[in-house]
Amino acid sequence: MSEFFDKSYYENGPQTGKSLYQNYRWIPELTIPLAHHIAIYAKLDPSYKILDFGCAKGYLVHALRLLGYDAWGVDISEYAISKAPKEVSDYVRHIKPYSDNFNDFDVILCKDILEHIPYDMIDKQLSILRQRTDTVWAIIPLGADGKYIIPAYELDKSHYIRESKEWWEDKFMDHGFTVEATTNLGPFKAQWQEVNTEGNVLITAY
Repeated sequence: MSEFFDKSYYENGPQTGKSLYQNYRWIPELTIPLAHHIAIYAKLDPSYKILDFGCAKGYLVHALRLLGYDAWGVDISEYAISKAPKEVSDYVRHIKPYSDNFNDFDVILCKDILEHIPYDMIDKQLSILRQRTDTVWAIIPLGADGKYIIPAYELDKSHYIRESKEWWEDKFMDHGFTVEATTNLGPFKAQWQEVNTEGNVLITAY
């Protein structure tokens, strides 16, 4: 699984048929506002220790740290971690899939990551997250009838779970979370909300 997320996944995904990523790079004018909006919507406090779970190259970690937050990141892609900005090289690291080898955090961010977990492993992953935090903040693409509501999400070959808002709510509640969920994503996923306003869910689980 981890080998799939290599250079071709992040740099020329459409050409290789792996993903939607093309020359994935640090774009501060996009990522810093994203971090700002996440801080507001996830109600992050500067005192919190925050984990970006599935941080890829660590760009969100970098942006959050620039904004004064104690942000860290983990990812299963050795390639992505190796390309993290030098400013956050001490704050991001590679972990093995389904590893619980990371510290406790006040908030764990899971932006566009949980759909990458196979169905038979999602309970294990949520259980690990529950052990490591009291609050998970997640954005997840939604599916219906075995397909993503937004067809472009089918183009990432590492996307597995295609389920409804209610399915995800139940999954989190099965692991002891109280859940608030909405398909009104506000400033997030603007380009995809133009395609379908019901294509993604924002979950706060605590």
